[in-house]
Amino acid sequence: MRWVLAMCLAVTAAQAQETVRYHVEVALVWDGAAQAGHPADKHWSRLIAFAHTARYALFDDGDTATSGLALVATNGRVSVLEADLAEGRRRGRVGAHIVVPGIDAGVGTFAFELELTERQRFVSLATMLAPSPDWFTGVSAVALREDAGWFEQVRAPLWVWDAGVDSGRAFEGPNVETQPRQSVRLLSHPAFLTETGLQPIGTVTFMRLP
Repeated sequence: MRWVLAMCLAVTAAQAQETVRYHVEVALVWDGAAQAGHPADKHWSRLIAFAHTARYALFDDGDTATSGLALVATNGRVSVLEADLAEGRRRGRVGAHIVVPGIDAGVGTFAFELELTERQRFVSLATMLAPSPDWFTGVSAVALREDAGWFEQVRAPLWVWDAGVDSGRAFEGPNVETQPRQSVRLLSHPAFLTETGLQPIGTVTFMRLP
């Protein structure tokens, strides 16, 4: 009986660790060539993406940015966030992660593959809009599975966010640390406003691989 129970537990554990892979495309369109105030050297920092459980979130509207996200948003550094992910991985809340080289233009696409498990079915990612005080784009906790199974394709808009840690209002200039830190919120800078309101700066598409 003990042997049968041990076998059942082993099978259950193996099933829980079954993995799938997704191809991810982050398409960004930051041109603004005709708009005053846009920097000439638009680019995107390295992008960091990772799989995680429902008990982990990269950011939430109205919450205070973590130190890891703050550094991604202010200067594109990912080392502190990677340390946070390592601790989350030790607790079983974070799975695979990847860092993708930046884009040397305002318009471009990040493309990569990411592995997920049934438990770590959520994906978060972020990249700094540069140059800027602390503005970034990304998504937090996009679910790629429901009880019925994995989604074949998921697409989500990408908005520009203010991390709330730098008080600068121009794209270029010295850092002005915000004390106390403000909450993460959608950026309402005039450069990203149109007659119909805020517009997304791109899209992220997750496509399940066979």
